[in-house]
Amino acid sequence: MTDASIAQTEPVLVAIDIAKSRHEVLLSIPGRKRRRRLTVLNQLDDFNRLMRRGVE
Repeated sequence: MTDASIAQTEPVLVAIDIAKSRHEVLLSIPGRKRRRRLTVLNQLDDFNRLMRRGVE
């Protein structure tokens, strides 16, 4: 579905609540106090957006 090659020195923790039409995502990125919460629709564009958000 997506092709991502990302080099990360510390692990990024991702929790995904999967549903039929949309998924709730929680990202915990090292070095940041706050976690990110996203809603991702079950579409390729939103999966690509999730991959970009994990890198930022």
